[in-house]
Amino acid sequence: MRVPSLRIWVTLAAGVSVVLAGTNMILFEKDRSLQADVNARAQFLQQTAQLEILHREIVSAIANLSTRNKDDALGAVLSRHGITFQATSPPGLGMSPTAPPAADPKRHR
Repeated sequence: MRVPSLRIWVTLAAGVSVVLAGTNMILFEKDRSLQADVNARAQFLQQTAQLEILHREIVSAIANLSTRNKDDALGAVLSRHGITFQATSPPGLGMSPTAPPAADPKRHR
């Protein structure tokens, strides 16, 4: 009578092992897909940071051009996008190529 009882316990242990192995495989695959998603988002954030630097340089160049050429229409385009700027040199002295106007790229999102 002891052998059939042992056989039942061994069978139950084998069944639980199979269920746990299956659960482990499912969780492993889900973890891999979540890691891929996190890696894609991290890459997006890194690229966004690099583009932010380029964005600031472009805005600064446009603000400099607007101030240097006294182009109010170009200044209005920047203002429509929530970007304000002012010349850093006193009026009448002209713009220095080493001192571009301070651009404030505050955007309303």
